[in-house]
Amino acid sequence: MFDTIQIGTSGLTTHSKGLKVVGNNLANVNTPGFKSSQLQFGALFEQGGGGQYAPREQANHGGGVQSLGTKLSFRTGVDQGTGNPLDLAINGNGLYTVKRDDKLLYTRTGDFRFDKDNILVNGVGDKVQGLGKDGKLADVTLADLSRSVPHATETIKLSGNLTSTIAVPPVDAALKGLTIYDKAGLPHTVDLAFKDMADGTFTVTVTEPAATAGTGGSTTATVLGTGTVKFAGGFPVAGSDSFKFTYKAKNVTAFDVKLDFSQNVTSLQTATTLALGSQDGYAAGVLVDQAISSDGTVTVRYSNNQTAKGARLALAEFRTEDDLKELAGGVFEKAGNAEVRYGYAGAESFGTLAPGHREGSNVDLAEEFGNLILMQRGYQASSHVISTANDMIQQLFDMKGR
Repeated sequence: MFDTIQIGTSGLTTHSKGLKVVGNNLANVNTPGFKSSQLQFGALFEQGGGGQYAPREQANHGGGVQSLGTKLSFRTGVDQGTGNPLDLAINGNGLYTVKRDDKLLYTRTGDFRFDKDNILVNGVGDKVQGLGKDGKLADVTLADLSRSVPHATETIKLSGNLTSTIAVPPVDAALKGLTIYDKAGLPHTVDLAFKDMADGTFTVTVTEPAATAGTGGSTTATVLGTGTVKFAGGFPVAGSDSFKFTYKAKNVTAFDVKLDFSQNVTSLQTATTLALGSQDGYAAGVLVDQAISSDGTVTVRYSNNQTAKGARLALAEFRTEDDLKELAGGVFEKAGNAEVRYGYAGAESFGTLAPGHREGSNVDLAEEFGNLILMQRGYQASSHVISTANDMIQQLFDMKGR
């Protein structure tokens, strides 16, 4: 009888642990990156009792139930769209690598931000690790991306139509107000004047317009250079579709600029629509925005509309789920001497990344409520076993008393 009470007690203890596991799962139904777990049950067998000469049926009595620990479920959690360009969700087997103090940890939670030191961290402040081309892990930082240095204009690309006046009196054209940048990132304005030579050839004169009163510049237009461009059949002639001029001004380091008519310029007998296509110069810029692309590369945008790329996030992969040990906060550490492999999103089996999304909890409410009922029924059944055994023992005592 006393063995029966012990068996019932083992059921109470184990099912109470099961209730705790289910309760923890339900409590974390909205925790980003949370991985649910399930208690594993194992049968206990009666110890001792006669050895090899004991009655055969004695070996099958059993000793109750025991818990064998919990097993984590690594199925993918619910996809949550956040709109935050730094949030990431992994579609695949990879895990983010983070550093807490001097220890490497691993997680599926992709709620990232840059801290006051411009270092990428997760929601609890762990430093997210990037993988360099040398295969080494390092903190992801914006230290080298805080500003964009100026760049002098090297090429101006034009687009549109430049009126052809073959067989009719030539009509000259002009394009005013083109902005270029010097090596210090300061803007300057140049004008273009076109002289039609009536044979598909145009002479182009580049000038800097006269400065307005009080600006300190030249009061007359300054010729910066001249060149010719040729058209045949309405399209630029290769080798004669561009020329260079040198920008020179007081207190400005001289620099060469190429005028390119080769791509999107025609010379037809229609109205002149010539305009600036693009120019590659820009002023200095400061950091205004940052994001993480689908391949895990940090990209930044500056006030001058330029962009730059930074470090690329490291993803980790383990051979089995048993190589990970769960810690608080949705992170894991490497178990024992388990092997870990690092790589990039989109490569091999590391998975891909979804910017602006976050992996939520993988708790299945229907499954957990079903487990909750099972644990409750198991606990009740074990308590009934104890009550019944207690009643039988009481009857024995009553029989002895009579």
